[in-house]
Amino acid sequence: MGSFIQNERKLCGGRVMLYQRTDVKNAVWQCRVSFPKQPAIRHSLSTTDEREAEQAAKKLYDDYKYRFDRGLALRRKKFEEVLDEYLLYLAQEVESGVAKPKKLADHRAMSRYSLEYFKGKNIDAITTGDVNKFREWRRKYWITGPGSKEETYTYQREGKTVVSQKREAKEPALSTQNSENVLLRAVFHYAATNDWITKAQVPVIELKIPHAKKGRDAHRRPGLDKKEVTKLIDLARIKFADTTDPRLRHQRFMLYTFVGMMACTGMRPFECMKLRMKDIDVTSGPLMDSYTKVYASGKSKCRWLIPLDEFGNATWFLINSTIQLWKRLEPKINVRTELGDKMIFCDYDGTPIKSLNRGFAGLLKEAKLHIDPETGKQRDAYCLRHYYATERLIAGVSVYTLAENMGTSVQMIERHYGHLKPEMAAEELTKKGKG
Repeated sequence: MGSFIQNERKLCGGRVMLYQRTDVKNAVWQCRVSFPKQPAIRHSLSTTDEREAEQAAKKLYDDYKYRFDRGLALRRKKFEEVLDEYLLYLAQEVESGVAKPKKLADHRAMSRYSLEYFKGKNIDAITTGDVNKFREWRRKYWITGPGSKEETYTYQREGKTVVSQKREAKEPALSTQNSENVLLRAVFHYAATNDWITKAQVPVIELKIPHAKKGRDAHRRPGLDKKEVTKLIDLARIKFADTTDPRLRHQRFMLYTFVGMMACTGMRPFECMKLRMKDIDVTSGPLMDSYTKVYASGKSKCRWLIPLDEFGNATWFLINSTIQLWKRLEPKINVRTELGDKMIFCDYDGTPIKSLNRGFAGLLKEAKLHIDPETGKQRDAYCLRHYYATERLIAGVSVYTLAENMGTSVQMIERHYGHLKPEMAAEELTKKGKG
């Protein structure tokens, strides 16, 4: 390369070499900046004027010297470069078993908006003020921002590109905003651990909860009361009975079964979707003729849980329907020996159903129950788990017994249902004294 260099000049005590290249169309000035124990950095100064080139080279040197004196990386990283390297690092952590796959999937999903906003910006130039501006931009994205102009929404799901209709114009939930903040904190922490920024340059990233949602209400989950759950089950049953199309009837039966099962067991939605025929067992107990128990695969361990009595009333209907489905799909199936591993929640063709969240959301909306009036939050299938816990606590079930049955901790029960204590003690509080 040396044979193509001419007009070399040293600047800034020899740290900067100014030169021109003869093997390019326009002999613009170039520079090479060097510091001890650091690889040389080359720049095109984009000018053929020697005086302009000298001024530009000195300015570059001053910028690099500032970073060198403070122990910062000389090569500045763009936000998208740090994000890509962080996600690659996280993927390696997942592969080695240190991190969970869900964390990687969540962070990839949450990166869309921050990447769109910060792309092209140097990671070390992003301040707390910039993050606050991003938060406001993100809140209005689908209302007055870039999303308001989109007719379709394209995203990745399970490695496939999915195109959906335009999203409803609303602000993201507080939980979504918090998840995006978790990703941002991880990206800036990763940049700091790699010396691309100093710890002092890490922006303050926190979610400001509106006053009405602070304290106790910040942890309150949207729920459903007994009247509302009954309304949902009745609506699901009406819709199920209102069609003769076998496929549609099956779909609606699955949703109807899902609502009833969730309300009677307090399972998490994904636990419900994983149920197999052998996971429902009707057995005899020492204090009763028979009772139903359900085997649930939870977050960290599996458990047998005892559902409400109402669940037992519908158990045989559910089991019989599943038997009929698999007899239709596999006429030669041995019901006694081969049915146990069959999924309960599956499509008309036997394909396992991964989620009924969309159908449940539609049912909530049709019943005009999609917003919780107490918290102002959007309701989802977890509201049925909340309903189960609330009803059991009010009925006097021990918090320890309930935590075991629901596959959660006593602390989580107390954290989310502590507001029920006066209602749970209503009978005792309203007793009249003697005399």
